[in-house]
Amino acid sequence: MRSLPNYVTATMSALSFREAHPEFLQTLNDSEWRDLLVFGDHMRLTLPLAQVANEFLPEWVRSEVDQKIADNTRRFPMIKHCYAEIAEALKNADADCVVLKGFTKSPDYVPDPRQRVQGDIDLYCPPGMIVRAGEALGEIGYEPIYRFEAMPWDHLPPLRRKTSWQWRGNVYDPEMPLGIELHHCFWDYSWARCGPENLDEFWHRRIPRQLEDISFSALAPVDNVGYLALNLLRDLMRIPLITSQVYELAWFLHHHAHDDAFWKQWTEWHDEELRRFESIPFLLASIWFRCDLPQAVVEEIERLPLSTRRWFEHPATAPSPMGWLQPSKDGLWLHSSLLPTRAAKRDLVFRRLFPRRPRPVNVVVADASPNQPSSNASLWQTSRQYARYLSKRVSYHLRFLPPTLWHGFRWWRSARN
Repeated sequence: MRSLPNYVTATMSALSFREAHPEFLQTLNDSEWRDLLVFGDHMRLTLPLAQVANEFLPEWVRSEVDQKIADNTRRFPMIKHCYAEIAEALKNADADCVVLKGFTKSPDYVPDPRQRVQGDIDLYCPPGMIVRAGEALGEIGYEPIYRFEAMPWDHLPPLRRKTSWQWRGNVYDPEMPLGIELHHCFWDYSWARCGPENLDEFWHRRIPRQLEDISFSALAPVDNVGYLALNLLRDLMRIPLITSQVYELAWFLHHHAHDDAFWKQWTEWHDEELRRFESIPFLLASIWFRCDLPQAVVEEIERLPLSTRRWFEHPATAPSPMGWLQPSKDGLWLHSSLLPTRAAKRDLVFRRLFPRRPRPVNVVVADASPNQPSSNASLWQTSRQYARYLSKRVSYHLRFLPPTLWHGFRWWRSARN
């Protein structure tokens, strides 16, 4: 890993599955603990840390964490109620879907859904049903919070209801409204230009599931780990990760490392290309959290291109568990290592370093928060908002251009040597 603050190193060490050292937390002073709580809240690691190292927390920290746990526990009934309402609307519209991520991660990736933060509900709908699903959700008050042309997402613009709720700095706020993301694919090949081109079998192999008092369709377990790995890889190539997503994957890998029947099915259901792409986030999980890996996964990691493995090993490009608190654009070099031709690699580098931003359509008013979508802005408001947005994006890309090029050169030279 890159050089990290003491509080991050202590957190990662406490959460490791092998050779964990939660006692390192006792070396932190009050200022570092405050930084740890901010880091933990942003990267969604506060609740997992409390589960494994509660006795090593200072009394005042434990009191704050207990309140966060209580708030998140109170939030879960609202999540269940919202899903039940959404499921009823989609059923009436004859729009089938599967639930992705969120509470479906319990119990394989997190023991209890109340132990993880959930800010939205992710649903996959087949292309022929997604418009119908969006219309059905619109009828019960859900509206897009923004809309840009040609955004490289694997889902439609997030949907939220208009509410009077105001952000108060509490990511565990029981009253914080949920968003909805309608996914139209499991992997956006048109954006990535590599990886699996067709994952329709994920949909055909879906299964019914029950969690407490809610019923839903979900991906089969083997396909679910595949989807979660691809979702992580997409973010790893494009934007800083939420570190808890890697921890949850590490939890699954560690506790299923010796489930030979599961991994035998994994090798039978997922072809070589898909397994290769899944193994990349598996490698990250083992680096960050020292989880056990099944032999089938170890063999896939060993078959990865040298340049891909070197991206994780070189300090210039190795991803940081601080996520967007320590942003970078070095994911483009990982992405380039997976592309099949030099022409594709060159095109990616120019596209990512010198992006052409899309023209906004029906942009939300500048002062509206994501949790309070407003009506369509006037032409003047829209122009002003987009000018401000464009200025920020240009400044962002110019700021990261020199370090990204330097890190890429060091990584490239290391891989060649």
